[in-house]
Amino acid sequence: MNRSMIANLMKPLTLGLIVALFFAIHWAIPSFYSTLWQLTVSHDIPGLTSYISSFGSIAVVLMILLIVLTNMTGLPSVQFVTVNGILFGLLPGIVISWAGQVLGNILAFVIMRYVFRHKAQALVDKSRWLSKLNRKIDFRLIFFLRAIPYSPNFVVTALCALSRVRFGEHAAATMTGKFLAVCMEVWLGYDLIHFNPHGLIVAGIMVCLLAAGLFGSRRWQRKSEK
Repeated sequence: MNRSMIANLMKPLTLGLIVALFFAIHWAIPSFYSTLWQLTVSHDIPGLTSYISSFGSIAVVLMILLIVLTNMTGLPSVQFVTVNGILFGLLPGIVISWAGQVLGNILAFVIMRYVFRHKAQALVDKSRWLSKLNRKIDFRLIFFLRAIPYSPNFVVTALCALSRVRFGEHAAATMTGKFLAVCMEVWLGYDLIHFNPHGLIVAGIMVCLLAAGLFGSRRWQRKSEK
């Protein structure tokens, strides 16, 4: 069975599983999507935190699932990451958010590479800069892109899926890079909600140092390749 046949087989299967998952959540919690939408659109972080906490012990699984879905579909997950830090604490919030983002990005990578490769190619072809960048994808570049807080995960995943990078290489770079990004995202969101200017300043400095270090690493790599 060649790749084309596998893709044709996986397309309806993947769509069916995603639709079944959405319907299962709606069947179990009929008001879930409408409530979540209202709280998210209104940027009501305290209300969103209170709503998620009302699910008790399944709140952790629910938050991981929501972050997985947002990373797979390209929707922003920043509010869910912030809620994780507030609801579960900084360290558990980082671990939960990191797990959701890593799973979401890896699943999206597999689906884009083997199921929706043509759509991902169209997304990259729309931008000359993205097309040029796509030819230079490697472990270091993936790590760099994943380590940037609030980076567009969906676009990065599309680039990786169209490149020649191996699955294991992409997974390792995503796991390490997203850990740095999630630490910053949860920390910034936590301090912003708790009005801790000292923490925000420190976090901001760390983000700037991280960005400078990553840019410096890429520049050094380019010079060494010449």
